[in-house]
Amino acid sequence: MNDVSAIIRGMTFKQRSDGRFEGRLTLNGKRKSFYGTTKAEVKNKAKRYLMQIENGFKDPKKITFEEYAEYWFLTYKKGRIEPSSYTRLYRVFDAQLRDKIGSQKVGTITTQQLQKIIDEYANPSNGTEALSLSGLSKITQFLKSCFKSALKEEIISFNPAEDVLLPSKSYIAKETKQQFSLSDEEIERFRVAALEKLTNIDDYKSRNALVLLLILNLGLRAGEALALKWSDIDFDNNLIYIRRTLQSGIKNENSKENGPVYTYRIKNNTKTDTGNRVLKLNDTVLFYLNEMKKYDIKHRISCPYVGCNKYGRINNHRNLQLCLDRLCKVAKITDKRVTLHTLRHTFGSTLIRRGVGIEVISKLMGHANITITYNKYIHTIKEEEAKTMDMIRVC
Repeated sequence: MNDVSAIIRGMTFKQRSDGRFEGRLTLNGKRKSFYGTTKAEVKNKAKRYLMQIENGFKDPKKITFEEYAEYWFLTYKKGRIEPSSYTRLYRVFDAQLRDKIGSQKVGTITTQQLQKIIDEYANPSNGTEALSLSGLSKITQFLKSCFKSALKEEIISFNPAEDVLLPSKSYIAKETKQQFSLSDEEIERFRVAALEKLTNIDDYKSRNALVLLLILNLGLRAGEALALKWSDIDFDNNLIYIRRTLQSGIKNENSKENGPVYTYRIKNNTKTDTGNRVLKLNDTVLFYLNEMKKYDIKHRISCPYVGCNKYGRINNHRNLQLCLDRLCKVAKITDKRVTLHTLRHTFGSTLIRRGVGIEVISKLMGHANITITYNKYIHTIKEEEAKTMDMIRVC
């Protein structure tokens, strides 16, 4: 393409009857007009358009939603949000929207069409996998933000997602997953299963089981446990420093044709600023850490990461979840799906049951603020409040 500045200089202007300016230029044999209240505004719009074309952007009338969405991710999201957030957002587009409206011209998509997509995911009738309220919210948030950018760039004349509504809870077929915690009895059964040893030799069945016990006893996020280094532990003062996290399932933008589409990264800070925290190690946690050290010596494992796998390499969420599934079967906790986050949630719920203040729990868990902690554990708080009624005798 010719130099953008030269093309802008070749624009012709005229003032319309409504007072606005119209700037015209010829591009690839076709005339293109831009409008604004000043000539400078018109030039800026033309320049922005030409820069988009120079970067491979097509004429607006020929842009499909798939093409614009890919452009939108790279222009407005890459490098501006966390890679893990980027990946989750991209999966919303890739899994729920690409096949439905990806090939359609972006300017032809209607509000009614988008509303129908949301309603179908809320209450499927054609074999589509149902989504919960949180899943539906992610789709609408993505659509509104993406189309808002397209409107601002004058790719479209209105935002078709602006008036899309979420269905009522009674209409949504899939219930939002409710977080739960293990009871004291289940915690004990889980601990026994995790510390189970081989019958022939004095050796633990699983190193990952000890990692899971750390998550349970420290309230760590799984990524924090996987990124934890031995150098983060001060054994002289019994302190542990939580200052990084492992993010898995990250979309690999540099993926080659046969390379991995998704990868992992170590983020040198935690999920939130308040996630960087210092925890005191009690005797139980010190025992687990020392047992891991003995295990590593015995199996000649040398790795800077505390939560490494049995081969001495950096571990991942999937391996921990597989171990957790096995331990729950052994501990006969099979009436519910226990996840890695369940262990962290159990830590917080147990502290509430034992009378620890919500402010202290919020700091120990590294929540951004106390409101988040309260909302996450409101069910446990209400259960404890209900128990106090048994002690009330008015007459």
